Amino acid sequence: MTMHRDSRLIRCPAEDVFALVADVERYPEFLSLWRQARIYEREGDTYWTEQELGLGPVRERFRTRTDLIPSSRIEVTSADDLFRSFVIQWEFTPARTSCRASVALKWELKSRALQRAIDLLLPSTARTMVAAFQARAERGGR
Repeated sequence: MTMHRDSRLIRCPAEDVFALVADVERYPEFLSLWRQARIYEREGDTYWTEQELGLGPVRERFRTRTDLIPSSRIEVTSADDLFRSFVIQWEFTPARTSCRASVALKWELKSRALQRAIDLLLPSTARTMVAAFQARAERGGR
């Protein structure tokens, strides 16, 4: 299983950073690996998505469940056949006029070949992803 953690101080209120991370359908606009993301069902503070990631000619489509605890926590899981385990946990802690955004990613794929690729790529990809959220939040979410 590949695990990665990152934490950053983002110069925006926690509510704004939470809203940005929760808006999965806009990920393809600023996250380089995301090709597509759409919410296909909502129920209260939970929604289900279909997403597609791509790197060069390799594309993977999967489904996730996202549970929102408004302004403080987001948990994304997947029971998709692609994964043995998939959990992304975001926490947002107010810090004066800023927010401490922390993310923990845990992925284990059923394919050993894809898992080896994830093992190599996930740490740098996760840092790039969190930096993209930080840059977008600090630009006002645009």
